[in-house]
Amino acid sequence: MEKWKNLVEAERSGREFSNRQMLALIGLAALAAALITWVPFFHLFDYPFRLLLTIVHELGHGLAGILTGGRFQSFVIAPDGSGLAYTSGGWRFLIIPAGYLGVAIFAAVLIIAGRSHRWGRVTLGVTGAAMLLLTLCYGRPGTLSLGAVLNSVLTMVMGVVFGALFLRVALKASAGTVVFFLHLIAIKAGFTAFSDLFTVIGLAAAGDRHTDAHSMAELTHLPAVAWGLAWAAMAALLIGGAIWVAWGGEMET
Repeated sequence: MEKWKNLVEAERSGREFSNRQMLALIGLAALAAALITWVPFFHLFDYPFRLLLTIVHELGHGLAGILTGGRFQSFVIAPDGSGLAYTSGGWRFLIIPAGYLGVAIFAAVLIIAGRSHRWGRVTLGVTGAAMLLLTLCYGRPGTLSLGAVLNSVLTMVMGVVFGALFLRVALKASAGTVVFFLHLIAIKAGFTAFSDLFTVIGLAAAGDRHTDAHSMAELTHLPAVAWGLAWAAMAALLIGGAIWVAWGGEMET
C-alpha cells in the first residue's frame, strides 16, 4: 500500500515517477497485455489492438514509400485484421519490410518515450495527430469494389477513433494513465510484431499464402523464410535495444 500511496503522491505533485513506481505501472500494463493476448476470456479486447497495429503496419509501408522517393496512394484495413497499402515508385527493398518492422519501430519508440511520463505524453500526442492526419489523407479504397469501399469506411472510423483516443490520453489523462496506456500499446505492439513474423515464417516455409516475405523473395531471389527470420532478428534488436536505452543504465530508486 505504501508504494501505491507514493505513486499517487508523485502523480499529484507532477514530478517524474521513481523507477519502482514506473516498473509497477509497466508491470500492470504487461499483465493486461498478457491477459488480452493469451487468456480466452479476454480475447474480445484484443480485436481493437489488432486493428490499431494493422493501421501501423500499413502506414509503415506507405511512409517508407514516401521516404524513398515514391508515392503513398492509399491504405485500408479489413474486419479480419488484414490490410493493404498501395504505393508507387520508391525503393521496394525498404517498402516491403516496413510493415512488420514498422510495428517493431513503433513499439521501440513507445518504450523509449515511456521512460518519462512527460515524453510519453508528447509521443502519444504526436502519434495521435499523425494517425488522424494520415488516415484522413490516405485511408481510401484502392479500388471501387463494394468490399474495398466498406474497408475504407472501417479504416477511416478506426483511424479517427484511435487518433482521437491517443490525443485524449495525451491531453487529459493523469501521468499514471499515460505511462500505463503507452506501455500497454508498446507491449501489445511487441507481441504482435513477433507473432506476425512467426506466422510469416510458417507461411513461407509451407508456401501456403503470399506474404511480404514472398514479395521480398521475388525481389531478391533469396528464400522467403530467410527474410522472415531476418526481420524477426531485426525486430528483436529494435525492441531489445529500446529496452536497453530506456532501462539499461544505472537504476535510480
